[in-house]
Amino acid sequence: MRGGPGGAPPLIVAVHLLLRGRLDVERLRGAVIELVRRHPILRTNYASLGDGEVLAIVHETEGPDVFSVAPSSGLSDENDIHEHVVRTFEDLSRNFLALNRHSILQAVLLPHGENRHSLIFAVDHIAIDERSRVILQRELAALYAGRRDELGEVHSYDPDAIRSTFPRVEETPALRDLLTPLPPRFLASPDPRSGPEAFRTLTAAQPLAPETTARLDAAARRARCTRFVLHLAAAMWALKQFSRSDDIGLVAPIDTRQRAEDFRAVGFYQNLVLLRSRSPRAAGLTETLRECRAIMRETFQRRDHPIAALVAHAAAELGENRYRNPLYQVALIHTAEDSGPGWTLDGLDVRAREIGRSQAAHELRMHVADHPDRTELLLVGAAGAFAQPDLDHLLTLWQRAETALTAPESERAEPA
Repeated sequence: MRGGPGGAPPLIVAVHLLLRGRLDVERLRGAVIELVRRHPILRTNYASLGDGEVLAIVHETEGPDVFSVAPSSGLSDENDIHEHVVRTFEDLSRNFLALNRHSILQAVLLPHGENRHSLIFAVDHIAIDERSRVILQRELAALYAGRRDELGEVHSYDPDAIRSTFPRVEETPALRDLLTPLPPRFLASPDPRSGPEAFRTLTAAQPLAPETTARLDAAARRARCTRFVLHLAAAMWALKQFSRSDDIGLVAPIDTRQRAEDFRAVGFYQNLVLLRSRSPRAAGLTETLRECRAIMRETFQRRDHPIAALVAHAAAELGENRYRNPLYQVALIHTAEDSGPGWTLDGLDVRAREIGRSQAAHELRMHVADHPDRTELLLVGAAGAFAQPDLDHLLTLWQRAETALTAPESERAEPA
């Protein structure tokens, strides 16, 4: 995606931390540097060899771009501060595309006035997920406070434990069937080289009704599946109804950790997998759920096959038809680890705000976040693929499907 037409923006897990209180800048710098020294993946960058291969470069030191301090903004209004941070982040994100980038983590401190700072904490999503970020934020807090006794053993990513060679798509029957024919493009596909306006982001967000959230676990047990499969079925049904298509393909992150120590490591964690539903939408939501259960069982057999190989196969099949991504238009992101809150630094008031991107990486991202007391749905669409009313309508369809899937037997009905 990064090297394809239109230059898709890098996928970065980033947070804006608004800090109030007496900050020791050098102590924070030292904590960030020590954090990077602890985890080899944070000193890694990637270079393309030009023939489809990617070289991982693990540096011995943290490099010069890990921690920097910007000039004082002089701002006091929190909305103005956040807008300033977002603009800074947009500039920072371009560093992650540079071949000479030295670190997979970059932190920028932005002073605003006495006892008021912003910290941008950004890591490349190519190797860091939400679980890994929780580990990092806890360790950063311990290092800043000087509580090194709280640091656990470093469990480094072990490349020898992960399969690195795979048969070609054409030689893998399950993948060949999955991609024959290629998934249809059921959303408008803006020209990836037509300018950033086509991929300007539009958003629609809404929490599920409390009673729907409260019923998710019982519904999952009844259907003999996970919460994710419920969310997947609801998303597939909503997309089928919205696009009037029976054939829907999307990608979702899937965990490839195999051993207990991998779950305590900061490093490679997941792959994107293509999930494809071809059941007729007229068959109803219950059939979509049944199919999604089968889809996930099959997907676990191929979950470590690199998504890049599938994208390359699709690009070769399409030939001159160029899209920002030739394989998929939609990504479904499920978050169960509540990593937004919980940021702490010794002696400081810390408030976290997520940083959104001004340019979408593809036509649609569907986010579902399961918190202990609520479930939130968020759609991020490209303006060239959606008008705002369309995105709002799709969100309504998704909510209706979630409600229908979780309804008790006596109240269950196909969503309107």
